[in-house]
This record gives sequence, C-alpha cells and structure tokens, in this order.
Amino acid sequence: MTLAPVQNPGQFKVYSGGLAWKRQGGGKTIEIDKADVTVVTWMKVPRAYQLGVRIKDGLFYRFIGFREQVPPTLHVCL
Repeated sequence: MTLAPVQNPGQFKVYSGGLAWKRQGGGKTIEIDKADVTVVTWMKVPRAYQLGVRIKDGLFYRFIGFREQVPPTLHVCL
C-alpha cells in the first residue's frame, strides 16, 4: 500500500521581504521572512520541481509543483 502525497493547491508569491503561500479556497497563509531563511534547495522531482526552505527554528517547508527551472525572482529575493 502506498500513500499519495498530500496536495494543497494554492498560490505561491516571492517578494523582496521573503515568500508566502496561500491555500486555494482560503485558510492560513504561510509567510517566511527572508531573515529567517537558513537553507534553500531546488530539485527536480517526478513531473515537477520542488523548493525546500529551512528556517532558523528548524522547520523545513516543501513547495512542490513548480513547472520550470528556478524562477528569476527567487534568485533576487533570496
């Protein structure tokens, strides 16, 4: 038995102070301040790309479903 990954479609935004993700249909917004980011990873996963963000308190966020290489705005922000 295999479990399907949890999918929470939403909108991802990169801005000068960090990044944010808001779930489609409302709900809690995840906001990550640029100053809190310690590690950023970008990798190819099956049929998409994944952005991993580790913050100072040890939490690791995975944002999966990007369709292209690293967005230019991500380089500028982080």
